[in-house]
Amino acid sequence: MGSPKDEKERLETALAAAYRSRGGPEPGEEWETRVMRDVRSLPDEIEGISWTDLFGRLFWRVCPVACAIVILLAVAMFRYEAASQQDLVQMFTDDTIETVLLDPYNG
Repeated sequence: MGSPKDEKERLETALAAAYRSRGGPEPGEEWETRVMRDVRSLPDEIEGISWTDLFGRLFWRVCPVACAIVILLAVAMFRYEAASQQDLVQMFTDDTIETVLLDPYNG
């Protein structure tokens, strides 16, 4: 037995010779016909995509826009003090005895 280095070199030489001597397709009419038949048999891009993949693509395209809108609405709400408006709304929506007594339509 030889050294591992010699065996590796012999193996590489044998593999290189086998690679060079392999019979590849010759470019010609028959080869071109087979290639074009294979190309035509490939599935269309849309046929291979399921609706969940399409939803995933759409979700990731819309997600940054939706996040930006949420952030802008949150900033606008804090800027225009929507919390102080809540007290005014609560005053009109509470059903207290004063509201009942001051109601002109209550007989």
